[in-house]
Amino acid sequence: MARMFPSSDPCLPPYKSLIVQGDYHPSAPIHLCLSAPTGAKALLLSSSRQALIHSLREYNDEWLLTESGTGNTCHSSSKVDIFYPPTPNHLVALLSAFRAQEASKPVPVDAKATLDSVPSLLVLHELSAYFLPMNENKPHTIASYLLLVTHALALANFLSPEPQTPMRLTLFDSQLDKLKLPVLRAPTFSMFNGEESSDETSRPESVAFLAHRYFEWAGTFDKSDPDSPSDGSGARRCTLTLHKQGSDPRTDIMWQWSEVPERTHGHYEEPVITFAWS
Repeated sequence: MARMFPSSDPCLPPYKSLIVQGDYHPSAPIHLCLSAPTGAKALLLSSSRQALIHSLREYNDEWLLTESGTGNTCHSSSKVDIFYPPTPNHLVALLSAFRAQEASKPVPVDAKATLDSVPSLLVLHELSAYFLPMNENKPHTIASYLLLVTHALALANFLSPEPQTPMRLTLFDSQLDKLKLPVLRAPTFSMFNGEESSDETSRPESVAFLAHRYFEWAGTFDKSDPDSPSDGSGARRCTLTLHKQGSDPRTDIMWQWSEVPERTHGHYEEPVITFAWS
């Protein structure tokens, strides 16, 4: 079962598409990829290799530090392919180029974008980083973000072997609630009288509201400030709320836990993070 934590529980509900926003733990996309069914491939497409590695090092997930070198984990991680398209255009090109190798259909394909098997999971990581910080001189609009989502959904539908076993799509975006882009990019000057345009379509609008409509489930992470130093633990209380689009909010799934820094781990100077469930 799909999960975003090192323990076998809790597991995510069955889903085809999931968008995750808020202050999620940086190791969540990695745990999700490693939880793919045995032998199944997972694809992780991140906007920045440097940012992903830095966040994992800063967070210091205890399970990844101690278990990533074991046989079972190495076998699972060998089935995870990670790509780092540096711009939205590179991401669109990559999503459009992916193909699964099929011996029965010997068609010309790009060797770098050919997958040895159909993935069971596609993870997009931090798409907002392509558009932040926001700049009036950049040509991006809300459609620029949604275009990336629709290309990913199209790939998932294209590669899914059959409707009963779809390739799941998950988008992690911690800055989505901060991202605002214009609906349309209006011209700076009117083509008729040469005066500066005051079209309100250039006003930035929230991207999150529209992005959520493309996904079956939405997950929102909330995290408290660390406990006071006098407490001694430095733990942070966390909540994940999972909402199925179109359902009654009273049926939402809610998980609560604490992220606890452990300073007694013998192999590491910096504190490592463990999960304590409520």
